[in-house]
Amino acid sequence: MTAPRRYIFCDIDGTLLQAPGAGSSAFGDAFAEVFGVPVDMAPINFAGATDIRVLAHLMREQHIPHNPALEQLFFERLPVFLDRNMNAAPPIVFPGVGDFLARVSLHWGLGLVTGNSKSCAYIKLRHAGLDPYFGNVGGFGDDDGDRNRMAALALERAGHPERAFLLGDTPSDIEAARVNGMVSVAVCNGSFDRATLEAEGADLVLDSFEDAGGLFRALDV
Repeated sequence: MTAPRRYIFCDIDGTLLQAPGAGSSAFGDAFAEVFGVPVDMAPINFAGATDIRVLAHLMREQHIPHNPALEQLFFERLPVFLDRNMNAAPPIVFPGVGDFLARVSLHWGLGLVTGNSKSCAYIKLRHAGLDPYFGNVGGFGDDDGDRNRMAALALERAGHPERAFLLGDTPSDIEAARVNGMVSVAVCNGSFDRATLEAEGADLVLDSFEDAGGLFRALDV
């Protein structure tokens, strides 16, 4: 099958859905189990962050030396705790997201650029009922700590499409799009307001997916 020549890459948390506390709690539980040290996750800001960098920060904070075997084990245990949390409290999909994905998926390839590890990304999508729209293409928070390089990986895995949009809710998403020659679409679902996202230079800013007329026009759908 020929790879789609047009791709939309989506961030997950704060863009498509929210799952307050589920990821942070899972991170803390997995860290305590694997490294034997309880940690306070309250000060950690996951907006625009990547799982690799959060793990590295916690290890430095607890004076734990680099240990590839334990780090791999952490990323194996993290989705187990996340899945448990999502079973107890499923994520909340933002208004208009389902209709948006259903419409654009008929014309564009859909991929991910997310700070979540790959396993955790698809757990969140599955619990949100959004997984049917996304294949195996993307850049993930256990690929690289740098979101710009994650976006580059996503483009490579998509076969370097001729047109690419990156949808996110943080300045980091806007920068990743700009660095990689993608059209940046910022959605005001997360921690940053319209003024901030416009000041960061987003090509298009949406208040919500319920008001996506401008984006639909840009996508020709």
